[in-house]
Amino acid sequence: MLAATSSFAAESRGDAAVRLAALIGAEDPVLSRSQRHVLAHFLSGQRVSIPPASQRMTIRADRIRCRTGGDCTLTFGHRDVTRAGRTGLMLLAALEQNGARGAAGTTAVTDITCTVDASRVDMTGGGAATARCTFTNAN
Repeated sequence: MLAATSSFAAESRGDAAVRLAALIGAEDPVLSRSQRHVLAHFLSGQRVSIPPASQRMTIRADRIRCRTGGDCTLTFGHRDVTRAGRTGLMLLAALEQNGARGAAGTTAVTDITCTVDASRVDMTGGGAATARCTFTNAN
């Protein structure tokens, strides 16, 4: 028996998008150390002084695939990063909060792009105007 697969574009904004961007950004090889630092502070709920170069960030991943138990693989070009345990479960939860839908115990998304205006996150503590993520559900 073959399982039907479907893909559709999704978009999210606000606090959930900030969380997803921060979790992906921790592994994004294109981001600078200071940008990762800023995102880590947002993930932990801390305020941080924003360096000018880190104010507007674009975080990208080619693919994220998570299994129900929280084993996740993030793909950046030819580089795969695997996260399990607490971090994997946090990533899976963030994907679901942002509208990713799974099938048969797996949640997979492709073409993930998150844009974060860090200066506005710092001012508002999150919110729709501060972060936006787009992706394609690949299940």
